[in-house]
Amino acid sequence: MQLTSEQGAPTNGRAALHAALAAAAAGLLGSAHAEGLKTDTWQVDSAVLVYKEGDGRVQAVEPIISIRRDDGNDRRAGLRLTFDSLTGASPNGAVAQPTAQTFTNPSGRGGGYVTPAGQAPLDPRFHDRRIAVQGNLERPLGEGQRVSLGANASIEHDFRSLSLSGSLARDFFQKNTTLSAGLSLEQDTINPEGGVLVGLKPAFDRSTRDASSDTRRVVDVLFGVTQVMSRAWLMQVNYNLGKGSGYHSDPYKVLSVLDANGLLAGDRYVVEDRPRSRTRHSLNVLSKWHLTEDVIEASYRYYRDDWGLRAHTLDAKYRFQLAGGSYVEPHARYYRQNAADFYRTWLTEGVDYDSATSQSVLAHASADTRLAAFTANTIGVKFAMPLADGQELSLRVESYRQRVKSPDQLPPALQGLEVTPQLRATTLMLGYSRPF
Repeated sequence: MQLTSEQGAPTNGRAALHAALAAAAAGLLGSAHAEGLKTDTWQVDSAVLVYKEGDGRVQAVEPIISIRRDDGNDRRAGLRLTFDSLTGASPNGAVAQPTAQTFTNPSGRGGGYVTPAGQAPLDPRFHDRRIAVQGNLERPLGEGQRVSLGANASIEHDFRSLSLSGSLARDFFQKNTTLSAGLSLEQDTINPEGGVLVGLKPAFDRSTRDASSDTRRVVDVLFGVTQVMSRAWLMQVNYNLGKGSGYHSDPYKVLSVLDANGLLAGDRYVVEDRPRSRTRHSLNVLSKWHLTEDVIEASYRYYRDDWGLRAHTLDAKYRFQLAGGSYVEPHARYYRQNAADFYRTWLTEGVDYDSATSQSVLAHASADTRLAAFTANTIGVKFAMPLADGQELSLRVESYRQRVKSPDQLPPALQGLEVTPQLRATTLMLGYSRPF
């Protein structure tokens, strides 16, 4: 199961692109530090992230280690290794019912599970392991120019991803302005348990198997400008255009087929189906202020795609500098999106689905709440303290709350049931860094 962003789009390629551009545009903040350094400096950063959702849902443990080298002449290299271990229960897309529901294994080999009456169906067998390796290089390219190259590989038991990225940054006006442009290419292979099923056909039916695997290609282009507004104020604006083609559906998500009263009918569950292409646009505005000692960071991001999603993100951090080099950094984030054009909480027999022919009048449909209309809030704080010889120890704690919009009208059988379950999650990250 590939990791996703709040819009439900894979993050591997875009993460590599943004990392490359961040390195390329860092000259405004990092070149002054590099001046005068004539010997190699190395930095090792390590962290352990623990993520836990409420109600017995997904929990993850993610150790991370990265090594960075700076030769003091604007030549930098980095290598990062990440390991994810995810377990718990994950929503399968079906809607709650007044009676118990039974689901079979995606592979059709048994080992199913039962959801009690009145509860939103969660697959308790969710588990995954992911290993990701990311490398990047940054080099000067003539006067006032830098080039950055990156590569990322991610492996899971049912998903493989490889991405390459590159960016170019150029300084103007005594390094007060930096223009940057980048390109990322990503190739994914999806190999779900039980194979790839035909969308909007009966779920858990092996006869609807389309293939054992499928692929997806993603191309991202990013343009950015970083501007020094004053000695204490820095701004950055990035525009991202992304185009994906191939398999975008979640192979483990289904939709319930209900009658007019809200009870399971006909084929009961069908496989979700999403368009095989996706065009994304996003605009991000970031501003940083360096006060006498403290630092304020605020950003706004607007996102839209041709699936009908529109999203707004506000993010703010305030770094309070303490005595002895320690600091405390509160963090607040607000996110809001509308629903995708093809999002449905369920399908209705005789209206948008016909069980007699196993046909839907809809071209695409998904009950994945990542494509629903929802709002989300993140509140957290980070504390960091210096140790001897340039070492640093940090701890970050965050709380996440997601509220999915419920349907305007519920059929009689669903009255009082948890049709759109809300999500609460807690993140804890312990970090340690050391130069050598």
